[in-house]
Parts: sequence; C-alpha cells; structure tokens
Amino acid sequence: MKHDPTPSETLPEVTMAVSGLPQVLVDAFTEKQVIGSNGKKTPLHSNIAFAEAEMLYRVVRAVKPCVSVEVGLAQGISALAILQALADNGAGVHHVIDPFQEEYGDVGLAMVARAGLDSRLQFHRKFAEEVIPSLPRLQFGFIDSSHLFDLTIEEFVMVDRKLDVGGMLAFHDMWMNSLQTFLRHVLANRAYRLDRSFDGPRPRCRLTLKQRIRLALLRLTHLVPEREKIFREEILRPWHSMGISNLVLIHKTGEDDREWTFHVPF
Repeated sequence: MKHDPTPSETLPEVTMAVSGLPQVLVDAFTEKQVIGSNGKKTPLHSNIAFAEAEMLYRVVRAVKPCVSVEVGLAQGISALAILQALADNGAGVHHVIDPFQEEYGDVGLAMVARAGLDSRLQFHRKFAEEVIPSLPRLQFGFIDSSHLFDLTIEEFVMVDRKLDVGGMLAFHDMWMNSLQTFLRHVLANRAYRLDRSFDGPRPRCRLTLKQRIRLALLRLTHLVPEREKIFREEILRPWHSMGISNLVLIHKTGEDDREWTFHVPF
C-alpha cells in the first residue's frame, strides 16, 4: 500500500544504537533487508528513512496517544517505530490499516511479531473507509498509503473526525505534487498548523535553475499591489520556500467550525 521510490537511508551504526528504536528495525536498515514469518529475507524497500523512523518514535513518545492509527503497513518500518514508542510509554493501541499487506507477503506483520510488539497492534486487512469510522477517539495518526490527492483527502477527513484537538498527524513522501497540494489545502482551510518541534537539522540544498527563476519572478510579484488577489498561493509561496521535509507533522488546533461558504485558495 506504500509506494516510496526514494532509496532507503542507512545511518552510521553508532547513531542507530542510541535511537531507541527496536533492534529488528535497526537490523533491517543495517542489513538492508527484512525477514518474513518463514525466515525468508527480502530487500528493504518502500519504507521511511531511518531518521524519519526516529522522528516518529520521538513524536509518539511525546504525544503519548491512547489510540493511534496508521494507513499503510508495507514492510512495517514505520509501524515498528510507533509501536516501540507506545511500548516505552507503557500505554496505547496502534490500529494499522492495509488491505494489500498480502502483496508484501505479510512481512510487515512478521516484523512486528519478530520485535515482540504485536500485543499493541490492531491490524485491519481492509480499506480505510471500512475501518476508520468505527475507531475510538485518536490522538495520533500516520497516513502513508495511496498518495493520490483525492484519496489522501478522504483519509484525512475520516481521521480528522476522530482526532482529538491537540492531536498530531504525519504524512510521508512530501516530494509528491499530490501531497504538496493536499497539505496546502489543509493548512489554508482547516484548523491545523505545521509542527516543526521534532524536525532534525535540514541540509542546505542547492536550488535548481527552474527554482532560481521562480524565486526571481517571486521577488517581482512583491511589487504588484494586491498581489494575493492576482497570483495563486503556489506562486507567491513556492513549495521549496516552505522548508518542509519529506515527513511532515501537523498539529490539530481546533474542531472544524467553518461556515458553508468558507474557502481559502491554496
């Protein structure tokens, strides 16, 4: 259910040793492979990076959710980070939804069992719309599934209805235009804000020629009176200028109380 074309990240062994993540997860990154229930080894792929797993662990440790949800299991890397955090918190149940786990040979479930964390897992081999409406109140969610704009919106709306104010949501693969558009919509139209308190240091990236040209044009738009009425938000505020990493966290600041005519362009 997860489709991540970016390569897996391997960090130095000393960094992994102090991460707080389960040894099964650390071994997967060290050896670049995962192990199924039959003992068969499979190359590690379609996963979050090690630093992102560490970030999820720290977030869940801080939020201390009683109930959390994850849409998309794949090889179980992100679930392992979340489940270990719940175990270290001493409380919490993690619902994971993935109707396509069989396509991964159930290796995600096998990895969780191998780590001894399955007691905190409630797995649903169903689609999100079949599960989320019946879940109890949530305090944390991680959506990393189809990545299509409309389906991500659908999953977000369902999770938001269950998420307590003050809860956190995480999304992965923010390099994709569909998810960038999704996040712009949520930040402009819903009671959510970016949460950067768990971000690690970001390396400085060289801008491409296209980005440099857009930046120069952006500076010119600031000379135009009432530019917000003329230019779209993505022109006034290009994605690369927002400093958002591949794993983004948003914090719910209030319930949805919009008037029926409310809309902010995004």
